[in-house]
Amino acid sequence: MQKKLIALAVASVFAAPAFAATSNVDVYGSINVSLDNIDNGAVRSNSMVTNNNSFLGVKGSEDLGGGLSAVWQLETNVSFDGNGKSVAAGKNLGTGGSNLFGTRNTYVGLSSKSIGTVVAGVHDTPYKMATGKLDLFVGTIGDYNTIFGSAGGGCGNSSCFDLRTGNTIAYLSPNFGGFDVKAAYVMGEGNKVPATPNRSSAYSLSGTYANGPLFVTAAYEKHTNVNADSNCNTGATCLTTGTGTNDDHAWKIGAGFNVGDLGLGAAYEKIGGDSFKRTAWMANASYKLGSIKLKAQYTTAGKVNSAADTGADQWAVGADYSMSKRTTIQATYAKLNNDAAGTWVLGQGATYKQSTTGADVDGFSIGIKHTF
Repeated sequence: MQKKLIALAVASVFAAPAFAATSNVDVYGSINVSLDNIDNGAVRSNSMVTNNNSFLGVKGSEDLGGGLSAVWQLETNVSFDGNGKSVAAGKNLGTGGSNLFGTRNTYVGLSSKSIGTVVAGVHDTPYKMATGKLDLFVGTIGDYNTIFGSAGGGCGNSSCFDLRTGNTIAYLSPNFGGFDVKAAYVMGEGNKVPATPNRSSAYSLSGTYANGPLFVTAAYEKHTNVNADSNCNTGATCLTTGTGTNDDHAWKIGAGFNVGDLGLGAAYEKIGGDSFKRTAWMANASYKLGSIKLKAQYTTAGKVNSAADTGADQWAVGADYSMSKRTTIQATYAKLNNDAAGTWVLGQGATYKQSTTGADVDGFSIGIKHTF
């Protein structure tokens, strides 16, 4: 017995530095699963369990002295519905579409409270981050990415925006009285054939003011030498081939305002360039009644490349019931109305497609979300 106690005491002494070294490591995540029923304009589908941006992450930091810290994060999509592929592979640009670590924001870098943070790895673009908090139905069938950042039919173009990009160097400024700026440069994946180097690249910028009840943001992003036939959602990626010749750009503005229990939000986006052109805008409102949050959102897209009847409108209404600070019941109804030649789909990442060109898609979803 004494030998066992001595062994445990020795082990604890040697293990102490290891525990101290990892004491700043946090494990976090979100499990967001729903039961959906969809009508795609032809046949009402059977009910299905759907994974809505569930993820698992580990992050930490190390104090380097002088106000400087090393920061790191490993984050991955997790499928809770039995599907081997995560939702839209996290919209990775320059990374693969597996469920291994790295399918979401995964990076290492340096951070200073006075100067800001610089990281390298996989990261949401500033363009995506700018208006993300304005979406009342993020990760559900009512997600505004049905239209924002897209061109119809999901994100089947290299010029799709609102991306999470690999091969990224990102800068996030400190908060100056509610104002901050973000910037990122995305390099195309290195080509294994030296004779055909990768020329693709992208940069993304945003500025945001958030103070009290007011939120205002603006963002710009440009893609250079990308391939219009690539698909950013499936891991085929648009910055990896280096064979593209298209230059595309986008800008958007957004604002939100809270008056007591009432929340209002709006955003406008314009995409242009060689791959496609279109405009879009979104407006929403929410109201809190104790533990219940009622919400409604309207998003509309103009003509794609000025072609007749290629736009779409989306309505989403729902209610969130907070059972605790970490657990929420979500109920959502969403309907996407395609114009006669529209090919837009319902849900984030081309989740539910229309039966034929111009067909409408609608659905009801009820789910539970738990964060930790």
